[in-house]
Amino acid sequence: MSVKEKADNEKLKVIEELLNNLRFGELQITVHEGKIVQINRIEKKRFPA
Repeated sequence: MSVKEKADNEKLKVIEELLNNLRFGELQITVHEGKIVQINRIEKKRFPA
């Protein structure tokens, strides 16, 4: 496995983990020149009225 493949697999693992632990919110993935350079997670907490 190449260094690029390892880095890509790690990024996918992070994305999967963030999605699995997100109940309400957004996951924003920033791509620059075809490469993932940043991942932002915005989580919302909901409370009954």
